[in-house]
Amino acid sequence: MDILFVDDDPITLELMGQAARLLGYQAKLARSGKEAIRMAVEIQPSVIFLDMMMPDMDGLEVLKKLKSKSLTEKIPVIILSAGASLDDSLVCMQAGAQGYLFKPVPLQELMNTIKKYDDHQE
Repeated sequence: MDILFVDDDPITLELMGQAARLLGYQAKLARSGKEAIRMAVEIQPSVIFLDMMMPDMDGLEVLKKLKSKSLTEKIPVIILSAGASLDDSLVCMQAGAQGYLFKPVPLQELMNTIKKYDDHQE
């Protein structure tokens, strides 16, 4: 299973990628919203973990673009955010996000969320 992680912080990105690889998954890493959209269309990941705050376009804008494309509209998107409020999470869920995790995400919570989207489990 391919998982796409999107974050402009290289350390956070690498740690999330390592967590996925520890579980035996393929981790694809994108450092910007534009790169995330391109990669999502290209690789069709099983799930996308998307940072809310990035310099080129925010996570909500990326989410809306992903949900507007036929090739990516069904891919589950989990929003990650450090400075978010309950209102932010509701807006993202209404825009099509399947989940919302507050950063820093505990490793066990990240791993449990990844496993939840593995259709080969059980």
